[in-house]
Amino acid sequence: MKFLITIFLSSFLLFQIQPILAKMALPYFGGGAAIWTACMLFFQLFLLLGYSYSHCLTKISNLNHQIIIHSTLIGISLFFLPISPFAGETSYTWGTPQLEIIYSLVIGIGFPYFLLSSTAPLIQKWYSSIPENTEPYRLYSLSNLGSLLALLSYPFLIEPVLDTDSQSTIWSIGYGTFAVFMFLTGYQIYSGKFENPITTKNNDNLERPLASGNILLWLLFSAASVILMVSTTSAMTQNIPPTPFLWVLPLCIYLLTYIICFSNDKWYVRKYWFISFAACSLAAILMFYIGTQFNIFVQVAVYSLILFFACMLCHGELARLKPNKNKLTLFYLIMALGGVIGSIFTSIVAEYIFTQYYEFPVGIALVYLLFSFTLWKENKSKDLIPPLKKQNYYLGVASIAGVLVFSLYFIKLNSLYYKDDVFNSRNFYGTLTVKDFNEFEQPIRMLFDGATSHGTQSLSSSNSNIPTSYYRYETGVSLALQQPKLNPPKKVGIIGLGTGTLATYGKIGDEYVFYELNPNVEVAAKNHFSYLSDSKADVSVRLGDARITLQKELEESGSQQYNVLIVDAFSSDSIPVHLLTLEAFRLYWKHLTEDGLLVLHISNNHLDLLPLVATLSDKIGKKMQHFYSASDDANEHTAEWVIVTNNSNFYENEEIHRRATYFKLKDEQHILWTDAYSNLLSVIKF
Repeated sequence: MKFLITIFLSSFLLFQIQPILAKMALPYFGGGAAIWTACMLFFQLFLLLGYSYSHCLTKISNLNHQIIIHSTLIGISLFFLPISPFAGETSYTWGTPQLEIIYSLVIGIGFPYFLLSSTAPLIQKWYSSIPENTEPYRLYSLSNLGSLLALLSYPFLIEPVLDTDSQSTIWSIGYGTFAVFMFLTGYQIYSGKFENPITTKNNDNLERPLASGNILLWLLFSAASVILMVSTTSAMTQNIPPTPFLWVLPLCIYLLTYIICFSNDKWYVRKYWFISFAACSLAAILMFYIGTQFNIFVQVAVYSLILFFACMLCHGELARLKPNKNKLTLFYLIMALGGVIGSIFTSIVAEYIFTQYYEFPVGIALVYLLFSFTLWKENKSKDLIPPLKKQNYYLGVASIAGVLVFSLYFIKLNSLYYKDDVFNSRNFYGTLTVKDFNEFEQPIRMLFDGATSHGTQSLSSSNSNIPTSYYRYETGVSLALQQPKLNPPKKVGIIGLGTGTLATYGKIGDEYVFYELNPNVEVAAKNHFSYLSDSKADVSVRLGDARITLQKELEESGSQQYNVLIVDAFSSDSIPVHLLTLEAFRLYWKHLTEDGLLVLHISNNHLDLLPLVATLSDKIGKKMQHFYSASDDANEHTAEWVIVTNNSNFYENEEIHRRATYFKLKDEQHILWTDAYSNLLSVIKF
């Protein structure tokens, strides 16, 4: 029983901490979806380190020496509690967010996480030292079950109730409990005087060499499943803020397929799973290009099915290829190495070699190729009976045909989708595309972040200085910038650059300051749009996360005294969470004049942010006015803006009254987010 509790606790804690850490990182690294990708790289790296340590430790012939060494390290790790990876005074200036995140996690939780990651293979190895225990791989399914429950409990039970400080404290207590059970398990083996299987004489399995092809397949199937898991997460979160719910769902599917495949060999019937995967692969490419046309639930459901069938194929083949228990730690070590390779590819390599999230179709093609190679390798075996050889032959032909059809389908759709591109870029903060469209009455140019439009400009010289899209005349932001009682010069701060459309409202003597996280957005705005260069105002761009920059400005030079501060920062289709917290609102008002206006852009296809903003406005003692501008033009977007202020001249203006939309916050709609607490499920449009 101690073995079961210890391995369950270790896996539960190992995966429960993952969304906690990623959420704690959001306010420090701009709230981008790539934060989870970078955290996944840390998790995979330390899983590899833990498995390497387990593999090396079990090479020590004396089992009791293994227990003493590991128990000592567990005891030392208790001095690293409670965990605190992101200190409030931390300043990140390296310029490489992935490395900064990994460094913070190594310092804050590296040692306890390393020991947790080593537990599953180590406990299984010790478990197999007891003569009557012949199926240690079943403990692997229990381990994955603990991981799955940890992930499922977080968005539904932990996140809605506890802030991140409480979460880290409770997790630290849980780690202490795990340490106690680890000591008890070690003592049971130590006092039982069991023999290390490595030293067992006349063990025929030890003499059977491993085929190098099998080791390569362990590595590549593991890498392929991680590539698909992480790239599916990126695809899901293109238009939805990075949140634990969407982080853990692909990871849950990934773990569930491990549980199914390693708990019972009967669950994996390769021909049925391959047919399902092949059918879904074509749907996957369609979703890659037009997935944003569907609502959030359809997107999540389809992406989840694609990932499930792909992982069943990968993990089912891994289960078929698993070695005898004496090679158990080597098997896990190679799989962990494959996970690291997959994470490095998706979080670092893909960013430099692709301008879009092409690792998603690459992962699917890789599964096809690996499956074909497995069948070919298996058919070379002399022990395989003829009926199975025939089945493998037909499956192999189908797999090769599948990857060819898939590749041609992808190339065709890709050429159609990106034929109008003027500019493409990709970095840690996402993908940017500038497209020209000539099929409208007037040709236009648009900037896309992911699949979401972030600004439009007419290519006609006579209309190029007219604000369009969400920023057109008579929208909420237009009313704020053209107040009749606010005469030039005025100082305007804008969080989020986009195409720089709002600069068109600037007049001589005005100062417009844009805060932009993504340096590639500035490149696109200055080189492919003319709003900034044509503005009559004095325009400047300050790169870096707006909250961090505003906080530094407050400390170094005091309030910026903006007449208007506009929050228009979008990560694809949604404002990053850390810009909509109580701490963020208080910071904004420290930079505004007494009668200043805080203007927020809350247009969103999937989230209803109005109750949240209303609650925040009420909390800081300000009035809120809602402006909804429907679009009658196919080229325009429905624009939803909120203006927060106690400026009586603004509210008493007749035009403001006429254009404002009445909104009264009901008791059940009160939603308050802080830096330590936010819950995306509370604002999803159902």
